[in-house]
Amino acid sequence: MKECLSIIQKELPSVTENDLFVPLKDTHIDSIDIVVIRVALEKYFKQEVPDAVWYQFQTLSEGINYFKSVRVVNGSQVPVGPLELRERVEIRMPQMANGALSENWLLKYLGDLHWQLLTKGLEQNSSQFKDEIGNRLYATFIRIRYSLSSLRKFNENDKIDFRGAMEGFGSHTYLSNVVGLSGSNKIDATLMTTFTFREKGNNENMVKAAPLSRTNRVPGLSQTPLFLNDYRLLRKNLLEDYSCSHGTFILDEEEIFICGYRINPYYEINGVGLLYFASYPAISDKCSNDYRRQQQTSINFFDEYHTVFRDVFYFANCNCNDTIIFRLNRMVQEENLLKTVSSLYRESDNRILAKIVTVKEKITV
Repeated sequence: MKECLSIIQKELPSVTENDLFVPLKDTHIDSIDIVVIRVALEKYFKQEVPDAVWYQFQTLSEGINYFKSVRVVNGSQVPVGPLELRERVEIRMPQMANGALSENWLLKYLGDLHWQLLTKGLEQNSSQFKDEIGNRLYATFIRIRYSLSSLRKFNENDKIDFRGAMEGFGSHTYLSNVVGLSGSNKIDATLMTTFTFREKGNNENMVKAAPLSRTNRVPGLSQTPLFLNDYRLLRKNLLEDYSCSHGTFILDEEEIFICGYRINPYYEINGVGLLYFASYPAISDKCSNDYRRQQQTSINFFDEYHTVFRDVFYFANCNCNDTIIFRLNRMVQEENLLKTVSSLYRESDNRILAKIVTVKEKITV
């Protein structure tokens, strides 16, 4: 960090070490200074940071940590760090759906990479995760965000080179960044879990806990990551809107469509009896398709539109005999993009399970 501070001070001598960790809005650094700092860091690290990423940083230290955590390979940024995994996957029929890369498969695969990094970092098998009094712990996903070339652009027998790295925050929160490259197509995902256990064996009562491990090779973050801050704000209903590279989304409770959804326990419940994290967006898509068919019966939603961005905020789980209430909060058509904000609730107590932001792209083949 001090080396980066000296780089910044060559351009702006008035910047102090304390300025690196204070929110930019509370410092003397103005918008022109920020541009100067960004250019200096990009030259030093010999790589550029995307606008959508740069403008999410609240402190200079977050920007510096980003540069340290990625490097450029064939023009794309991939994660680096002491805890990494690399895998190559060929797209075959099990990895495909509706003539495109299967999002359900991709999400499960990304989740598995995250779990592999966890078990590698804590040097335990996943079934061995327990707290200090012996409760079986589960690495529960609380947020997953991914942007990618349209699923429709990934073809059978294409190969995807995946690379993932992990960092931890506190005693039970872990974040991984996974990048997949396939020719000119790219997948960029960030996944975050916290450890929990079932209270009284009920999926409705998941309690946060810290895993008992003699070894932890996962590098720790000294500052609360913005990725976690946004999650906390939304959980407390303090995040009114949401911005990403596809624009700004309003996160209110407006409803334009509501329906019930019965869980398929043979497909949507995972190996430990929880609603599979990969099922949440699939449920949202199925119910959104029902709405589209009511509005425009000639449009084949799942054939014509394919995901290019998704951010899933997970707040709770449910039992396999629960009914899920789907609420479509917003749906906006902008040229070839379809943007939606949706929510899933438990019918039994009306507790929110997830908030999902989705962007799908229409591609004419």
